[in-house]
This record gives sequence, C-alpha cells and structure tokens, in this order.
Amino acid sequence: MIRTMTRPRRIVGALVVAAAAFSVACGSTKTPFADTAGTGSSAAGSAGHVGNGQSGSGPVLSDPGGMNSPGGDCHAVSEDCQSGADCCSGVCDSQTGCVAAPSTCTPAKSACNVATECCSLSCVDGACSETACTSDGDTCAKSAECCGGVCGADGTCTALNDRCKTAGNACDGNGDCCSGLCDDTKHCKLGSSFCVQPGDLCAGDGDCCTGNCVIADGQKIGTCAPPPKGPTYCTKVDGMLCDGCGDCCSRLCAPGPAGVSICQPASGCHVTGDLCKRDEDCCGGDATSGLPGAGNGSCELDPSGKIGVCRNPMNGGNNACNPEGNVCHYLADQNYTCSSSAARSDCCGPETPKFTMCKLDRLGVPRCLGVGECKMADETCASAADCCDKAPCVPDTDGKLRCLAPPDGGGPNCVPSDGACTINGDCCPGGVCNRSPGSTVGRCSLIPTTDGSGGAGGATGSGGSGGSTGGAGSGYPACSQYGQLCAVDGDCCNGVPCTDGVCAVVLK
Repeated sequence: MIRTMTRPRRIVGALVVAAAAFSVACGSTKTPFADTAGTGSSAAGSAGHVGNGQSGSGPVLSDPGGMNSPGGDCHAVSEDCQSGADCCSGVCDSQTGCVAAPSTCTPAKSACNVATECCSLSCVDGACSETACTSDGDTCAKSAECCGGVCGADGTCTALNDRCKTAGNACDGNGDCCSGLCDDTKHCKLGSSFCVQPGDLCAGDGDCCTGNCVIADGQKIGTCAPPPKGPTYCTKVDGMLCDGCGDCCSRLCAPGPAGVSICQPASGCHVTGDLCKRDEDCCGGDATSGLPGAGNGSCELDPSGKIGVCRNPMNGGNNACNPEGNVCHYLADQNYTCSSSAARSDCCGPETPKFTMCKLDRLGVPRCLGVGECKMADETCASAADCCDKAPCVPDTDGKLRCLAPPDGGGPNCVPSDGACTINGDCCPGGVCNRSPGSTVGRCSLIPTTDGSGGAGGATGSGGSGGSTGGAGSGYPACSQYGQLCAVDGDCCNGVPCTDGVCAVVLK
C-alpha cells in the first residue's frame, strides 16, 4: 500500500542528479516545499543531456566536461550502482542501475556505453571524446566521431534521417533541428523536452517521447520513431513540442523544463491517444477500480509491438462512455488555456447532462470527474482530481492507482524521493518522476542545480539543518517544475504562475 513507501534519504554534499533535466531559468532562490532531507540551491548555468524521465533541456555541446558533468570516476548508464554518486549521470535506480539524465552529461575521458551519454555526443573506445561530434557531411575517420554514429564509405558522416538534423549537428535556426532547438553555439540540442523528439538521437526506447527507438543493425544509436497513429482525436503524445493544446492528447500545451511549450502529461491514468504498456495504464483500463467507466479503456499495441496507445473501446458499435479521469470536451470559459478540444464529453457517472462531469483538474487538463465525493487516502483513483486534500494519485506496490496517504509526521502532501509517482507534479519540489514511456509506474528522484552550489535555507529551516525549504550546499533546485507545489509565482520554473498552490498556467 502507499503507506509503506520508502521514506526520503538524507543526502548531503553528493551531487544527486534526477532522471530528467532541470531548466535553470528560475525566478526564486527558495524551495517552499522541498524534500525533507533539508536541501536547496540557487540555480545557475546550463542544463544538460538526454534521458527517460519527465523533464529535460539540451546539452551544452561546446562544453564537454563543464559544470554539467559530475567528474571523476563514475559508472556508465545501466551499470550497477549503490547511489547517485556512483553514476556519471548522477542518478541510480536500484532495479536498473545508473539512469540516463538529461540534466547532466558524462565528461570527456569518462566511461560511456553510447554517444548520447556524453557531453560531446561522441563515445570513442568506451570513453567520452574531448571534442564535439562531427556534423553530417563533414570528414570523419571513425563512426564514433559522427553525430549520427555512422562514418560512410566516402569518409564523411552520414545523416540518420533526411527530415531534420539530429542533436550535435551544426544548425542555422530552430527549424533545422529535430529537437526544435538550435543553441547559441549553432548546434542542435537534444533535450528540448523531458524526452527525445521524433527523428532525434536515441540509444533506447526509454529515451523517446514515442517509446520507440529505431536502431539499425550493428549501430548503437538510432532515431525516435513518430508517434503511433489511430483514431484518438489527437496527434501528439506527452513530451512532444506543441504550438497549442488541441493537438496534445492531454489537451495541455504548457512550458516545459527547457522553457519551450510541450504536451504536458496528465496525472494518474493515461488518457485516450497517449502511450501505454498495459490496460491498467489507461483511464478505465482497470476493470476492478470501482470507478465510473471501469473497464472502458484498453491498451492497443502499435505495429512495432514496443508500445501501445490508450483507446476507448466500442460498445454496440458506439464508443463506451468516457471513463473516470479520461480527457473530455470542456466547455471553454475565459480561464481555459485551450480554445478547442476534439475529445468526447460523454463522461461516465450519475450527473446529467454528461458534459457537466467534464472539469479542469489543477494542472489544466479537462477530465471526466464522476466520482462525486473525493477519495480518501489509499482509496482507488484515476487522477489527482479524484483525491481529497489535493493528494496525488499514485501507484501502490501492485501498480494500482490510489490516493497518497499524508506523511506520518505531517508536511506537504507530495511524493518524497524514492516514492511512487505518475508525473513530475506528484513529486515534492526538487524531484522528478523517472518512468518509462507509457507506464503509470515511476519513482521520484531528486534533481540538482547544475553548479551544485546550494542555496539559502527556507522559511522553517536554515541552511542544511533540514528545514522545509532546504539547505545550503546540497545542489538541489530553487524552483518547482510544472504541477509541483508552490506558494508564490516566483517559486515556479520558467515563469509559470503559482495557481491554487501548484505551478500551472490554468486559472480555475
């Protein structure tokens, strides 16, 4: 049950990097609801590299071995570890080993398995190169030197696709890059989001927003596949760049950790059109939940067999009613950030007309809410909108979504380090939710600033003494990511306002 989740560890002085990147454009030097380890920092510098968590911003390709890197002897991604201090990425998963982290990159001469681990985006003979990768079409001697990982028979680097330039390549503007971001050094960034965009570099399925990394035989890196297609009333899954919320399956396009707009994930169950790995990942997919529309959701695998898409099944030739937590057609008012939504409004539940059960959650996602009274701690839920006391809706030890029980000793109702989560917003500020694409089961990890300098203590704590807002010298961030707790606007990253106690662009 949720009550048995691991309590936060006290980690002082070590650089502990989350499984996703942190944008440093923050407006505050305090963390009002930091993890109980008593940590805090002022944010500075540039954010880093690629990974499979829920936040990200791109590498400084011209600065291998710079302040984004942990330095010293460290373990490469997937190697065994005891703590984040063992890993070049700075984050350790007890089940999978060192995890790729967009907020950092492996410095020159340190161990690597694949190029996407390195600041230079070049892994030569098991070590990160001191020089940045060679752009497509330029002269090369080894495939490992090339940004695309292939040195052709003509002695020049081969492009991985003809649609856009992959990370590390020289660029003239954002439109040249698969990531949509060309940095100040005129090189394509890899991490414009918390996951890698279609067409850009990947080393595994977990790197990609679409959950599918296509790698040619004999190669170590490939490109992220396009999102699965189907009749889902949306075209972009979580993490993909967006211009407006109508294309996002979550119907929420808002600033991501790199400062550019991305399709923000909805909390709890995955909505129709978004990725999944099992029926239970989808809203209505858990037939035993006891929630309105239980059983009215399923996960349909795409042709690759790697990832699925949440669907609303047919019932007598028509779609079954829209289950609890699923995205729905919200009647827009002056405070709604999305001007239109093609989602259905036929929500399951007792109210009539059915569209009255379509309401915005705290993050700005229009969701079916037909449960009536809110759910208490440990009761089943579809999303955080179902839970009393603004509690997150997170997986228990069996992967079933339940409302989070409040901390034994009191404090903010958020998930501490090593606790179960579905999105970043579930985690206490200073953490990100490390989960594979499509899954609703993740784990919160602490996230650092890039300089690790630490920051001032908070309102109820001082320095490293364990106060509620953190301590000096720990290297934890000074702002809350989208969906995380806040007290004032300045607590949130990237200029996102503090709305009803969370960092979100929607007004209620």
